[in-house]
Amino acid sequence: MRKDKYKIQRGDVLFEASKMYGKVIEWEIKDIFVEHYICNDKTIFVVESPVYGRCEKFHGDVAYWHNTPEEAEAALNKKR
Repeated sequence: MRKDKYKIQRGDVLFEASKMYGKVIEWEIKDIFVEHYICNDKTIFVVESPVYGRCEKFHGDVAYWHNTPEEAEAALNKKR
């Protein structure tokens, strides 16, 4: 769960409603940094899941994750 409703910060645990896997995935924010691309800068989140391990995600992905597993499950069921 987010420590602050309007912020995503290190240590937050968020839940992704994954259509590809058909389940809710728990992610913890491990680090945040900005990477420079030719067109502009991108905010990158280093996230870790107990099942899927550590990876990097763009802000556009993380912004739509949910605060609780119940919210993510409801969003997943709504999309089916």
